[in-house]
Amino acid sequence: MEWIMFLCSIAAAAEVTPSESCLLRTAEAVELGRADLLAIQTAVETAADRLLAGGKLWASGNPALVSEITGRAGGLMMIRSLGTSVPAAGDVVLHFPESGGTSPDGPAFVAAFGGADAKGAVIPTHAEVCGISPSLAQAIPAWLFTGELVAALTRRGKMPVIFESIGAYGGYARMTQYKNGEVPFHDDKQVPPVAYGVLGNRFADNVSAMLRRVDREQRAQLERAGAWAREARAAKRQLFMYSMGHLFPDEVGKTALGAIFRSAVWNAGFRGPKPEDAYHAGDVAILIGYQHPPGDLLRKTRPAGAQVAYTALFADRDFVHDSGVVWIDPMWSWPDACVPLEGYDVPLLPASGIVNAAIAWELYRLTAR
Repeated sequence: MEWIMFLCSIAAAAEVTPSESCLLRTAEAVELGRADLLAIQTAVETAADRLLAGGKLWASGNPALVSEITGRAGGLMMIRSLGTSVPAAGDVVLHFPESGGTSPDGPAFVAAFGGADAKGAVIPTHAEVCGISPSLAQAIPAWLFTGELVAALTRRGKMPVIFESIGAYGGYARMTQYKNGEVPFHDDKQVPPVAYGVLGNRFADNVSAMLRRVDREQRAQLERAGAWAREARAAKRQLFMYSMGHLFPDEVGKTALGAIFRSAVWNAGFRGPKPEDAYHAGDVAILIGYQHPPGDLLRKTRPAGAQVAYTALFADRDFVHDSGVVWIDPMWSWPDACVPLEGYDVPLLPASGIVNAAIAWELYRLTAR
């Protein structure tokens, strides 16, 4: 019961004064999401009962959040984008309201992350009180809810199939084995039942620690990249913010970030076309990346005299000593998912979307300062 006492103490201190740092403000939102775990338990248990009875799990609303919660390392393989489908009475919908949007039609149980109403439950996001992007704020309780939904299913004797990163050797093979979610539950693996609050707290612990570590240990790199971008903006040079992932690139292109930075997808480490932008001296390119460093971007920009800052899990060895390149370590590990589960073969709940978005917004803050 220690976690309950801890949550109550957090809830009692829910009034926060937003930090200047976007990383620390995001960490504050994680802590407030942790404090909501007790309040959302009924919604979690209701969702678990419906899925156990054969209901389907859907995601709807903001496309960036639908992408963030579906097809993700450490996420539920059974979840699908609702699109224009009408969910059935026994289904569950994780809904991400956006301006002008409405809750899904039909009799399904709807858990809405933010917004004013839902046919089931409204999960707070704390975007305004923490001063962070609404879409980033929605991702935090969505993953906390997912972790507790997994735990609730284990208490009912079922373990849902979880994605493994496609950057891991077994990622694609796992999708084939479980038919990309058509097999929603394992019949080949059993895990001990997990008490309510355990997985959510582990996720909050780990993601909050990553955010605070980036703010502390990567501060010099962030400030340097921000100064480059600030100078480039003042000189009317080109500013790019490339990105990859699920919450991205919408988190750049459809927010205030896109008013300063030109947004495009750059899938570093993966095959496929890349932007054909031209670069010049004084330009600044930022990549909010994933696992691999963007060697192809660096080889295009640096000979032209553009400066580059990028996030990735390791630095490109050919540019470690290049004074025009900044590597920002996001502090999450190769599997992305960051919560181990006793008896299970892959970790749960990805950190990258939340941490990378916080880094992007911190670079925006430093650029606009």
